[in-house]
Amino acid sequence: MNLKLLISLIIISVLSLFIGQTQISIWEFFEPTQNGEILREIIFTHRLPRLFTAILTGVSLPLSGWILQEYFRNPLAGPSVLGVTSFAGLGVALVIVGGVLFGFYGWNNNPLILIISAVLGGLFATFILTGIAQKIKSSSALIIIGFMFSALAGAVISILQFYAENQSLKSYIVWNFGSLNGLNYEQILYYFISVIIGFILIKKIIPNLEKMQLGEVYAQSMGVDLKNLRTQIVLISSLLVSVSTALVGPIAFIGLAIPHICRSYLKTSNFKKLFYMVVLLGANLLVLFSIIAEIFPTGVLPINIISALFGVPIVLSIVWKQKTFW
Repeated sequence: MNLKLLISLIIISVLSLFIGQTQISIWEFFEPTQNGEILREIIFTHRLPRLFTAILTGVSLPLSGWILQEYFRNPLAGPSVLGVTSFAGLGVALVIVGGVLFGFYGWNNNPLILIISAVLGGLFATFILTGIAQKIKSSSALIIIGFMFSALAGAVISILQFYAENQSLKSYIVWNFGSLNGLNYEQILYYFISVIIGFILIKKIIPNLEKMQLGEVYAQSMGVDLKNLRTQIVLISSLLVSVSTALVGPIAFIGLAIPHICRSYLKTSNFKKLFYMVVLLGANLLVLFSIIAEIFPTGVLPINIISALFGVPIVLSIVWKQKTFW
């Protein structure tokens, strides 16, 4: 299955370079003419960064959602549902909108500051949630608390928007739609480093996550440091979802839906198989979504709309299958 997904990713990645608002044929790309140069410029300055962004987003959000779901042992524990995405978005809003209000001009153009602010917001939400999860065993209560977190972050963002000047407000609204376009190679490098760090760290903690599935007592008897594992999961998931949120916007449902699809399809407790399928399926779907967004008849469609159309039915199916959720 993973080999099929890898081949599929290669094929749709190549297609994504030639499909868009301007259709490009492979032959035109190699033409030694001025038109060929223009088309090559389009691919290298616009479509290749879009492809890299889609792949990195397709890896980071599903992996973040997957480790949260396995840790909380709850298929609804995605970063967007638990409020992690919202607090990462609040961190970005404080820079884009609040930066101008407080006199910090130019901060919204610095990718590192956006990333750091989003990571701090995501960390804040995840640390509190993991602390609450130790006290509350009810899945439904945890999800409700996550929604309350989202509402709180949304309220603070609304206050910032109310007092924002037109330009910073417009910048925030455009960012909030979510887009795989517009990143330069420097920003993609930051994104790539963050995703690689998260990828490596998750691979490292997979054995401990597997032991957790048999209960905390068993995991401790097998030498798992639960407090250390929790800290690692908080840091990794916050890093992945926050960097993604800072650079491409708050893309909902991807982190929740893709791990569920992989789990339903494989029907296995082998975390290594799940890990690689989550990575490859996420990358495939985000590249596919980037193509759909580009070929929409009336212009480029915000990626958040596509992810919601894809994710909402899956979330409803999870709730429907969980008879004990209510």
